[in-house]
Amino acid sequence: MMSIIRTCCPRHTDFIIQKAPCENQFRAIELAMRPSKGCNINGIAAIACARHGCFAPNSVANLPAGEQQKNIDWGLLRTILTTHVDKRQRILFIYDIVCQYIIYLLFRIGHLLPAGLIIDAAIGLFHVHSHKDQCFFRYATTFIPGAAIVAGEILESLWSTLNSVTPAMRTATLAHRAEIMDDHMTDSNHKKMLGMGGDHISFHK
Repeated sequence: MMSIIRTCCPRHTDFIIQKAPCENQFRAIELAMRPSKGCNINGIAAIACARHGCFAPNSVANLPAGEQQKNIDWGLLRTILTTHVDKRQRILFIYDIVCQYIIYLLFRIGHLLPAGLIIDAAIGLFHVHSHKDQCFFRYATTFIPGAAIVAGEILESLWSTLNSVTPAMRTATLAHRAEIMDDHMTDSNHKKMLGMGGDHISFHK
């Protein structure tokens, strides 16, 4: 399996062709190939700030047929748009199976990304140990310059809170289900925003 990676996106740089370090089969990939049994939506994918734990606006994507790359692509593009990422900024994209996802990322959506935007790929420190050793040294946030100290697993804690409302969403209409998720995710972001102020005040006392 070959990895097509461009250090700068898109149009004005050359492709760097590399072999993907990890060719393991993961549960997310297997579920993407599994047909749905009577469900409109099998799950959701979301993007959140790895530092502050806030959901990115409009980044939540439904997974009607498993965790497919096109769903994550849509969430990533919406995140870049709604969070007003400047092309001079770098994006550290942390994803459990980024070694597989990043392979043809720029072939899929490179023409939709801001020109000059640099995307660094990483795997969260909890999941990276289920990959091959090559993935650990290449994608662990510990070894990425500028990543600082970040586990990259913030969504796991966010899912644990959101899971408490999933029983109500199973029997809801699609529109009501979206409203429930939107309410709870917005509430989570609001509480994070209020909590940040208190943390800064206590830190500077």
